[in-house]
Amino acid sequence: MFKHLILSAITLCLLSGCKPEAETIQQAAAVIDQQQLCEVKNWQKDVTALACQPGQKLLFLPTSFGNEQLPVLFAAVNCDHRFSIALTNGGVSCIYTPLKMTAAEARDAIGKDEIIK
Repeated sequence: MFKHLILSAITLCLLSGCKPEAETIQQAAAVIDQQQLCEVKNWQKDVTALACQPGQKLLFLPTSFGNEQLPVLFAAVNCDHRFSIALTNGGVSCIYTPLKMTAAEARDAIGKDEIIK
């Protein structure tokens, strides 16, 4: 009997720990704006942050082709990975979320001071 009570208590504690994450996803889904499309041509987070609002549908269509890593880089920097990301060699469609990093962290990550303001 005592073992059943302990197992029940542990199960209840573990299940209650899952609830905040589910609520966070529901809250995030509530602020998704499916009516507005924000289109950008550059992959940098600062460019996207100036043009788009968090939760907007985001479309990345670069002006040049040839770098197959560019759409993946864009998605890593600008897309909310809790939601679907449509990615091809020619572009990306996703839900926008700002990347939270300092200018110094960004310089270290990409190694280019001229891009970071």
